[in-house]
Amino acid sequence: MDINSIASGAVSQAAAAKTGDAVGVTVAKKAMNIQADAAAQLISSVAPASNASEPHLGNNINVRA
Repeated sequence: MDINSIASGAVSQAAAAKTGDAVGVTVAKKAMNIQADAAAQLISSVAPASNASEPHLGNNINVRA
């Protein structure tokens, strides 16, 4: 049994696993960036609440109900 061939195989498997991990992390980062952009668009599309006509509305919370 040749030890060099076993070591070479182990090194190539480790390199492939490292590459696969790096690709997985990159894909996850891109997915999170896409989700963050979508969330930002959703938040910016919501009109801000306007209490100009009745400024007293929405200032109190009924905690006993």
